[in-house]
Amino acid sequence: MKKLLVFLLLAVLLLSACGQKPVYGVSSNEDNSISVTAENGPKGSGGLGYLTVGEGETVVVACAMNEGAKLQLRFFAGLLGSEDFPDEPSLELEVSGGDTARATLEPGEYTVAILAQSKLSGTALVSVES
Repeated sequence: MKKLLVFLLLAVLLLSACGQKPVYGVSSNEDNSISVTAENGPKGSGGLGYLTVGEGETVVVACAMNEGAKLQLRFFAGLLGSEDFPDEPSLELEVSGGDTARATLEPGEYTVAILAQSKLSGTALVSVES
């Protein structure tokens, strides 16, 4: 019985030390926005999203993540896989913690590459506003 209790205690300690599995996700939404969610998301995690920017609209990146979290966003004019997809981004932004960033882009469709520059937890929303 004593061996079983020691085994259970060790199992509980190991499970609590391991913590939760890291989660990092990027998804394009039907409302022309991109959601980023992370829970202990590892540095180097990445994903792609898509946005359409209209005439006179501004891209807004609202970040609600832990202090020290950093996201890099690269906006490429066009859709990934198209023949004329550019080698270089039209715009690069970096946001951190609870920052909000705004930028203007030429009207059109954009592929957005989003990369975690540090371990992070929280959410970010990339959207377009008039």
